[in-house]
Amino acid sequence: MNGQMYQICCITAAAKKAIIEKSTISYTPLKYESRIEFQFLPEKKLFSTHKYKAENVPEWYNYCIKKGLYDLKFLVPIVVKDRNILGFSNTTQSMIVCFYEGGKVTYFTAQWEVNSAQNMWDILYAEHEWKDAPTEKLHFENNIDSFKFVLSEIKEFAHKIDCNDFALIFQKALDILLGSSDYTDMVYHMPLPAIPEKYLHYFEAASIADVFGAMGSWNDSPPYMAHEKGLEKEYEDLSSELLKQVRLATLYAINEW
Repeated sequence: MNGQMYQICCITAAAKKAIIEKSTISYTPLKYESRIEFQFLPEKKLFSTHKYKAENVPEWYNYCIKKGLYDLKFLVPIVVKDRNILGFSNTTQSMIVCFYEGGKVTYFTAQWEVNSAQNMWDILYAEHEWKDAPTEKLHFENNIDSFKFVLSEIKEFAHKIDCNDFALIFQKALDILLGSSDYTDMVYHMPLPAIPEKYLHYFEAASIADVFGAMGSWNDSPPYMAHEKGLEKEYEDLSSELLKQVRLATLYAINEW
């Protein structure tokens, strides 16, 4: 999975768990994360305007709770105009939506910048007001049948265009959906999001099946290999559907527990 989306999922899950359990938040920084900050919207005081910036995830969470946070959601579009841009930073369009007592709704988006001195990333989340937020919070359905179907179809297609390594990836995602706990993110020592095991299967299947990136990804050689066999349309249709189902599974796994 795209590292930026992986991080925002982990933050949302950690905060959701803390709210449910009425506990402090527990968040493990990612190995490529140098600094993470959260810039809140300006708040009018009696004689001044105050702009609070949290210097880490626990500070962000505590300040949100102080302001009346009672629920939050992870959101990301399920359709993109150009899958090729997903190999670049700051392209996922993902966000953390915060619901506060009194009806106020805001959302945080992240800007990632390379910290060249440490060869890591500095991340700044900025808060925005959602003035026309839906009156009812969004809910996401279990899409396991559609997800399994597209994984099976694109696995066979990968074999057809001689992309057997990708076929193995799609099969592993299928295995995880069917109950395997052989999570690739654990192999790479990634901290898994703090969600129940049932939902972790959806998240990890989506994580491994999210093959849309830059060099070496499903966006790289496969479209040309499909073109050589006259299968461009099938590549495009299956790829679009896979991205949609990956993101629907992620939305379900992070939000619906």
